[in-house]
Amino acid sequence: MKVAITGGNGHIGNAIIEELLRRDYTIKALVHSKSNFLESRAVEIVKGSLLDENSLTELMKDCDYLIHCAAIISISGDQNGLVQEINIKGLENVLRVALKSNLKRVIHLSSVHAYNHQPMNELLNEKRNFVSDTAYHYDKSKRDGQLLAHKYFEAGLPIIVVNPTSVFGPPNYAKCKQNSAFISMSKGKVPFVFKGGYNWVDVRDIANSICNALTQGQIGESYILGGNYYTLKDLSRVVAKVSNKRIPCFEVPIGLVKSFLPIIGRYYKIRKQDPSLTKESIEILEFGNKQINSEKARKDLGHNPRPIEDTMKDLLTWHSENQKS
Repeated sequence: MKVAITGGNGHIGNAIIEELLRRDYTIKALVHSKSNFLESRAVEIVKGSLLDENSLTELMKDCDYLIHCAAIISISGDQNGLVQEINIKGLENVLRVALKSNLKRVIHLSSVHAYNHQPMNELLNEKRNFVSDTAYHYDKSKRDGQLLAHKYFEAGLPIIVVNPTSVFGPPNYAKCKQNSAFISMSKGKVPFVFKGGYNWVDVRDIANSICNALTQGQIGESYILGGNYYTLKDLSRVVAKVSNKRIPCFEVPIGLVKSFLPIIGRYYKIRKQDPSLTKESIEILEFGNKQINSEKARKDLGHNPRPIEDTMKDLLTWHSENQKS
C-alpha cells in the first residue's frame, strides 16, 4: 500500500514516516526542499507546494492513502498571512485534489487548539465547542480547517481528523521548540519557569495512532490524541529525574515574565529569529485545559500514550547520540 504525505520534513511528519516504513508502507512525500532525513530513507520525493495543485496531483497519483501534516504553526499571529494561506487555502487545495484522487482514506492533522479550552478545569473532548472568532490566528485556522474537512467529508471524501495536544520526543531532526526547551533545561539553561502547563504527548505515540487511523477509526470523525497534563515545574522535575542530576529551576510570577516580553521580542528581532516566548505562548500554558480526554482515540485507534518519563529520557538520549551541541 502506498501513502502520500505532506509535511514529511516536520517533527510529526518525521515520526510518521519512520512508523510507516516500519509497517512496510511505500511512501511519497511532498516537500519544498530535500532534507538529510528524507534522503536517507526509502521515500519517493515530490517537490512542490500546497498552493500548486499540479504537484498535489502528482503526489497523490497511484496512492491509496493521504496523511496531511503540512501546516504553519504560529505563536506570533498570522505571520504575513502565511497561517491563513497554508492552513486554509493550502488545505482546501489538498482536499480538492484528494476528492478527485480515489483515495481509500485521508488523515488530516488538526490540533486540540481548534477547541475552546475554557473552562480549563472541565472535560475537553471531541464534543467541546470550537474556538471563537476572538481566538488566536493559529487556533482559528485549525478550527476552520476542521470545518473544511467536514465539508469535504459530506461531499464524499473518506476523511478522519486527528487533534494532537503538545507534542515532543524523538526523533528530533526537525528541532521542534518543545524539544529544544527540554534539552536546554537538561543543561541548566532554563533557570526559571512560570505557573502554567499543558497536555503533553510523545510524537511516536501520535505517529502510531495516525498510522492506525489509515485502517481503524470511523470516517468523518475527529480524534483527540493527547497524553497527560503537567505543569512546567513538574516537567523540570522530570528532566532532573531522568538526567539523574540536580537542575535548579525556580517558579516565578507569570506577570514578571510578561513584563519582559518587549525585551525578549527585541532580542529575537535583532537575531532575526522567531521568538520562542510570546504573549500567545505564555497564555497557551497559563490557560491550557487540564482535563483533555483521549478516550475516543484509545477505543477506536488504539491510542496509548507512554509515561512522560520514558519520552523525556528517550529525547535526551537521542539528542546526546545525534547532536553535537
